Amino acid sequence: MSVFRAIVVSIVVVGALALAALGHPARAQERAVDLDTRPGVKMRALLNVPADPVGSVILLAGGHGHLNLGPDGRIGWGAGNHLVRTRAAYVRAGFAVAVPDVADDLKVSPPKAVYRASEKHAVDLGALTLYMRQIKAPVWIIGTSYGTISAANAVARLDGPTRPDGMVLSSGMLMHKSLAGNAHSVERSVRLERLNVPTLFVHHQQDGCAHTPAADVPRLRALLTRAPKTEVFLFSGGENRGDPCEPGAHHGFNGIEGEVVAKTVAWLKANGP
Repeated sequence: MSVFRAIVVSIVVVGALALAALGHPARAQERAVDLDTRPGVKMRALLNVPADPVGSVILLAGGHGHLNLGPDGRIGWGAGNHLVRTRAAYVRAGFAVAVPDVADDLKVSPPKAVYRASEKHAVDLGALTLYMRQIKAPVWIIGTSYGTISAANAVARLDGPTRPDGMVLSSGMLMHKSLAGNAHSVERSVRLERLNVPTLFVHHQQDGCAHTPAADVPRLRALLTRAPKTEVFLFSGGENRGDPCEPGAHHGFNGIEGEVVAKTVAWLKANGP
């Protein structure tokens, strides 16, 4: 058995055991759950499941992604992130929602996002995908800003039931030439030929963050030659406050959250397997 396939089998077993230990979380209000994602490693996530879900979404915050979730579900960091603050809208649209923290062994001080393109992080998200699949398939993974690298990394590294059925790249860190310093990008961090799931790009036309220009969207889209379908939603309007790479700016779709989520969930419902 190859190392990769052994990892996949391990995820399936560990994920199934975690689900059995927790009990099926259907019809629950938002709560924190702890998953055994790798031997000796747990990852905590916020979970909310509507009464009759149509599918599942995994929402990945941007930045360093260290939400520091408490056992009561309290968010220590990132509550204002676009995907974190709009999570209830996905539940109202009928989706079971998981918002994961970073596994403890991947956290460093001060917080950094270097884990996002790692195999360990992909394995963690694979275990969560399996967990959500047993609630309701299909399972979509949605990342915003730095979270787009996590989403693409999971799709590229995983196989079988641990692999998300499709992904959404929101305000993405897409092309390496647009990035400064040691920042990563989807283009450089993952095997693009492995990105063969339906993919939606969600971006603001006036995104002022130097790492996530809207001009990068068609460039990366052209490289996803194996994806069965790609589509782009470009938005405008809203409010633009503070740091251009933070949630209060166009980068975080400030003021147009309802429109962004409504179009995104409509696309998910129309393009599921």
